[in-house]
Amino acid sequence: MTSLYVPMLALGREYAEITAEVQAAWNDTLRDMRLLGGRQLRAFEQEVAAFAASPHAVGVASGTDALVLALLAVGVGAGDEVLLQANGFIAGVEAIRLAGGRPVLVDCEPRGYGPDVEQLEAAVTPRTRALLAMHLYGEPLHMMPLLDFCQRHGLRLVEDGSHAHGALRDGRHVGTFGDAGAFSCGVIKNLGAFGDAGLVLCADPRLAQSIRLRQSHGQAGKNQHVCYGFNSRLDELQAAVLRIKLRRLEARNERRRQIARRYSAALEDLGVVRPHEDPGVHAVFHQYVVQVRNRTALREALLLRGVETGIHYPTALHQQPAWIAEYGSGFTFPRAEYLASHVLSLPVVPDLTDTEVEHVVRAFRATADLHIRR
Repeated sequence: MTSLYVPMLALGREYAEITAEVQAAWNDTLRDMRLLGGRQLRAFEQEVAAFAASPHAVGVASGTDALVLALLAVGVGAGDEVLLQANGFIAGVEAIRLAGGRPVLVDCEPRGYGPDVEQLEAAVTPRTRALLAMHLYGEPLHMMPLLDFCQRHGLRLVEDGSHAHGALRDGRHVGTFGDAGAFSCGVIKNLGAFGDAGLVLCADPRLAQSIRLRQSHGQAGKNQHVCYGFNSRLDELQAAVLRIKLRRLEARNERRRQIARRYSAALEDLGVVRPHEDPGVHAVFHQYVVQVRNRTALREALLLRGVETGIHYPTALHQQPAWIAEYGSGFTFPRAEYLASHVLSLPVVPDLTDTEVEHVVRAFRATADLHIRR
């Protein structure tokens, strides 16, 4: 129906803008041949810590590793229970299991995507060690209720900020509220490498040291292994890319906000649930997520009009085959289940042109009477 096609991702466009810088940085790094633990990594850790106003930042090999290392550092071990929301990504469950813990799911809050505090209260047992809270879609969670909950029960708090690089709540960076903030810097993230990458933010130097030890086989010195860990080092080439992209992160996040504002204004009268606007929040829109009826028909109609969409995520954690095989099927989390069948992500990458953004708006509005309004 249209010759214009608006993609969910446009990685090549960003690369075209930074090609010369990346190639120069990589050439410089490869001439040194210090490919692990060199100056690019040290500089990235210092720069991202300063950006987030965090005392410590540790670069690691992936976002999943960042979660595992953060959980291990705060003391999660064999048999410890870790609470998390049922509407998140499966990496949270995997990380808890890899740390030796047991994931305990709760439903999401009535308005928003974070864990419901009342359900958190009901889920606490003597074995509960920590809360893993994910800032889904680049929308910062309400942190004070979660911090209060953790303080009252003596729990550690790990934030998953993988969707929320640069996001702020009440002027404070996501990932700096809890004991540790874990981030994926994978290729599609707001701050994304050209491969797998991750980082952990923390204020406590002991946590930072614990993470550094465990990410390199527990090695305190050459052939001196003071604890058991594994191999999770952020290499120099990816650190160089992240340094280049970090300098552009805020401008690119602002472009995401501009696109999101245009969508929200255009969709106001269509009966869809749009991202919640909160004056204390500086969201970064890793995804622009709406809640719609007749999602399958709407996606098909938008695709015919040249608009690609996504679903993040179509299956709640307790409905995944892996969860059912391990923990059984006797779980129900109605809000997470509702979101799994109603959320829809519209293109919001900062490389979209104004023409493409307006095309998304027109296409969405053109399908509204058929697929959204009652």
